[in-house]
This record gives sequence, structure tokens and C-alpha cells, in this order.
Amino acid sequence: MLLGFRSLRPVTLALAGVVLSLPDPAPTLAPEAAQNLPGTGLGNPITAVLIAFRSFDTMLEKVVLVLAVVGVWSLAPDRYWGGAPGAPRAARPESTLAFLAQLLPPFGILIGIHIFWVGADEPGGAFQGGAILAAMWMITMMARLTEAPPVSSIWLRLALIAGPAVFLATGVAGVAMASGFFAYPAGFAKPLILFIEVFMTLSIAVTLPMLVAGPPRRLPRR
Repeated sequence: MLLGFRSLRPVTLALAGVVLSLPDPAPTLAPEAAQNLPGTGLGNPITAVLIAFRSFDTMLEKVVLVLAVVGVWSLAPDRYWGGAPGAPRAARPESTLAFLAQLLPPFGILIGIHIFWVGADEPGGAFQGGAILAAMWMITMMARLTEAPPVSSIWLRLALIAGPAVFLATGVAGVAMASGFFAYPAGFAKPLILFIEVFMTLSIAVTLPMLVAGPPRRLPRR
């Protein structure tokens, strides 16, 4: 153990040297992003950076989430493939948890939609709103008021890929409608970004609960 700590000492010193030698002020692209913000029609610079200035990276991040779900599903035994993950719906759910699962989701859904909608101009956005919507679904599954859909469900698979698919289609359309791949036509950037974020919110709201639910553990229904 002592030998392991000694071997880490040069690495620690090297990292400390790198951190202490960083320029002050640090290099930044913030002025360039702020200068080009009006062209996006957005008031929130974070949303502009994620969806306009580094849109391809943001799309790939959502693709990674979809691949993570596929990876989790692949852990299921062959006999359960096509079935549903998680526990089935309870005939008589536990009263306290069921009460909270009925009380919180209506407010959470409204808050999630609001957080998504204001994200174009204020703090918020698709991931934050989608995460809140996902939490509401997970609460109802934890209370066993509802159950996770089978992985063979067509609507589930379409919802999982809707965000990345619409994002990619809009990026490809930019070749014809604007100056290049993932470019937005002048005057239409904000509507297109909101259109993308609608489907991104949907995909995130579905992806996160599926990751929590885990691989299929019940036989598919016949």
C-alpha cells in the first residue's frame, strides 16, 4: 500500500504543476459565443452553446444515452428478451408511497414542461426538464402504480431515438437550408432549436427511467 502511494507522488506533483502553470485569465471562447448569440435568437447562452455552437457533440451525448439503454437491456437472459424490466404493477400498492406518487407527478410534469420551455431564454432546457419528467415516471414505478413497458414496445423504442433522430435530421437539413451541416437558416434558428428540444425532452424523459429499471426480468406477454 505504501509503495502505491509513493508511485502516485510524481503524478500528483505533475498535476499540481500543470494546474499552477495555467494562464490567468484562462483562455475562453465566451466573448465569441456572446457575440454570436443574437444570431440564434436565444437568450440563454448555455442553450445556444449546446444546441447551436456544439450541436454535434450534444447530439452524440444523447446517442450515448440510447446506447447505454441498449447495453442495460443486453444484460437480460435470452428468455426474458422482449419482456418488461422492473416489478409488475401491484394490486394494492403501499398507501403512503402511492399517495406521494399520485400527489407529486401533476406538479412535477408542469414544472418539467416549464423548465424545458423557458430554457431558450432562462436557465433550464431539455435535459433539466426531461430529467424532472423522468423522475415523475420513476416515482410512479417505485410506488408500483404503473410498470415499465416491455422493451419490445414500438412506442418505447421510437421515444428513445426520437431526440437524436430529429436532431440529426435537422442537422442534415442544414446542408440544404443553410450554410452547412448543423447550421440553421437565418431567422429560423430559435424555432428549430425549440423543435429539436421537444423531442430531446421526450427521449430523456424515457431514457433515464429505462436505465433505472434495468434489464428485462419478466417474460414477454403473449
